[in-house]
Amino acid sequence: MTSIEKPQSYHEQLHMTIKERIVTGHYEPGERLFEAQLAREFGVSRSPVREAMKTLEQEGLILFDPKKGLSVYKPSIKDVQDIYQCRQVLESLAVSLACEHASEEEIRTAHERVQIAQKVYEENREDSSVQLISLNSKFHDAIIIGSHNTRLHDQLEQMRALTFFYRRMNVEDRMRCREILDQHMEISRHLTNRDGEKAAKAMHDHVATDLRFLVKLLERDGEEAG
Repeated sequence: MTSIEKPQSYHEQLHMTIKERIVTGHYEPGERLFEAQLAREFGVSRSPVREAMKTLEQEGLILFDPKKGLSVYKPSIKDVQDIYQCRQVLESLAVSLACEHASEEEIRTAHERVQIAQKVYEENREDSSVQLISLNSKFHDAIIIGSHNTRLHDQLEQMRALTFFYRRMNVEDRMRCREILDQHMEISRHLTNRDGEKAAKAMHDHVATDLRFLVKLLERDGEEAG
C-alpha cells in the first residue's frame, strides 16, 4: 500500500520559519512580535500565525505578557543555569549509555558529524554559523539516540528549542566554537572506544564549559546594557 505524506499546514510552516528566525538572530531577544504584522508579511490569516505562536510559546521561544503582548524569549542567567545543570546530568548519562548500547553505525554517525563540523569551521564560509549550530545539535542528538533510552530522550526534548537557541550564542564566538569542536572530538573518541566513564566526564565538562561561557556572555551584555 502506498502511503501519502501529509503536506505541512500553514501553522506548521510558520512555526518552523519563525523558529528559525529566532534561533538565527533575525528576531532579537526581547523583540515584540505582532500577529497581524506577521500575517501580512506571510500572506496568511491570523489564525495559523496564532497557532504557530502557541507552539513557540510552549517551546519557550516566545513569551506572552497580557500587557505587552508577544515577545521573543530573552535568556536570563537563571534560565541558562537551570537548563544546563539538567543537561549536564542527562547528557552525561546519555553518552555513558550510548557507549554501552549504541550500534557501530550510530557511533560512526556521531563521529562523522564532528568531522563535517570541523571542515565547515575551517572553510569559514558566510553560512558557517548556521551549519555549525545544526551539526552541533545533530552530534548531541546522535548520542541521545544511541543511548536507546526513550525516557531520557523525552526529558531532553523538552529543552531542545532553548538549547538550540543557546547554541547560536556559543558558535558566534569563533574561539569558543573551536573549543566546542575539540570537546566534541574528545567525547566522540571515548564513545568510539566505548569508555563510558571517560565519555561521561568529557560530556559533563563540555556542558559545564558551555554554561560558564554563556553566563559570562550574559553578564557582559547586562553590563553593556546598563
